[in-house]
Amino acid sequence: MKKNKTKSKATVKEPAPSGARGQVVKLKPGKPRTPWTSKLPPVKQYWLSTKQFVVEAWQELKKVVWPSRKDTLGGTAMVLFLVVVISIFLGLVDFGLSRLVRTFIH
Repeated sequence: MKKNKTKSKATVKEPAPSGARGQVVKLKPGKPRTPWTSKLPPVKQYWLSTKQFVVEAWQELKKVVWPSRKDTLGGTAMVLFLVVVISIFLGLVDFGLSRLVRTFIH
């Protein structure tokens, strides 16, 4: 059974009446656009806010209780010791696993 191809009624265009012309569309002038630089605060405000930030940061640094030299050296020594211990442990685990994989491959 063959299907007949017919155009649907929605796609059929009727011819324009004689003497009809295209419509003229009048465009309204758009609103003037303000440049993006006008939205930025003035340089003076940036300077004042930067100055205020530095003053407040300095006040907060005065409140900090800094560790003594002894505490700093003790903490640094502990970190270095743990780095050495963990690196030795991971090296041994890597060595053992590589030997294990090598025995399974050969």
